[in-house]
Amino acid sequence: MKEKNLYRSPSNNGLLKFKADNTIGYEIINGSISGDEENEKYEILNGIPDFTFPKDLALIDEQTRSTYEKLADEYDKYADIPFQTFYSSEHEEREKMTDKLNLHENSVVLEVGAGDGRGSEHIAKRLGKSAMFYVQELSLAFLKKAVERLKIYESKTNIEYSVASAMHLPFADDTFDAALHFGGFNTFSDQKRFFNELVRVVKPGGKIVVGDESMASWLRDTEIGRIMMNSNPLLKYEIPFNILPKEARAVKVEWIMMGAFFVLEFTVGEGEPVANYHIPIPSERGGTHWTRYYGTLEGVDPEIKKIALKAREKIGISMHQWLNKIVKTEAEKILKKK
Repeated sequence: MKEKNLYRSPSNNGLLKFKADNTIGYEIINGSISGDEENEKYEILNGIPDFTFPKDLALIDEQTRSTYEKLADEYDKYADIPFQTFYSSEHEEREKMTDKLNLHENSVVLEVGAGDGRGSEHIAKRLGKSAMFYVQELSLAFLKKAVERLKIYESKTNIEYSVASAMHLPFADDTFDAALHFGGFNTFSDQKRFFNELVRVVKPGGKIVVGDESMASWLRDTEIGRIMMNSNPLLKYEIPFNILPKEARAVKVEWIMMGAFFVLEFTVGEGEPVANYHIPIPSERGGTHWTRYYGTLEGVDPEIKKIALKAREKIGISMHQWLNKIVKTEAEKILKKK
């Protein structure tokens, strides 16, 4: 572990204190990290900090980690099966996902749930010496595989590894130019929090790309849909558009691998979008989007409304203009009375 400046407490985003038990140059090989909460402590072993929070993970997260720990040594036997099944090239699909990140040689990049580093290679090879690449994974066994896979890139770019939950990322706000996750989203215990964490750590204007299984809706009642969802129930998952953060801009979704996987991308904005609410609307009703929402007064009786509509038509102005005029006039009369 070389770079410490961008790490923060996964519990409260607070500053951390690093203690080195042994080092090589500036790199901490073994040591510990403490936060400002009572008993908040994380270990560094063989250069990899373990920021797992909470310590007692949600059941599905713990089950997923346990599965990955067992699979790590033989994962090569399984990794290409989805790509072979759908006549897809893993290399080409990962290259296209990486293209969506809009990387430069000096980008600061995060990959969440990087597994054994298969996708990480496609990112690392595009980065230069001034770039930073943070590789995060919940399974230490998988992460060790990624470390081995990415060693050939460590001479040309800076790579940091950490064990952490995708829902509690140990990084400062507005740290990254881009973030990628592919392949574990459907098993995350709190997908909304995951998206919010990505938006928190990626800078405004940065790109976020997330993908996983989700059989396209138009294929679910076909033979391919029924066969594949029976074999892999994760393909039944729907893309959760309803939990995307309000900061998501220019949202795009693409179904890849014969429509069995989705790739969702968006640019990070600041806060929720703000439209031009104050454009005058040239209609009989008139007003603006803003006045139609915030200018609502108590309703009148239906018969009075009919009369008002006829009067508005006779004088030839919008209802908004007419009501503004008469309400203002009558209000000012009353306020002037002693």
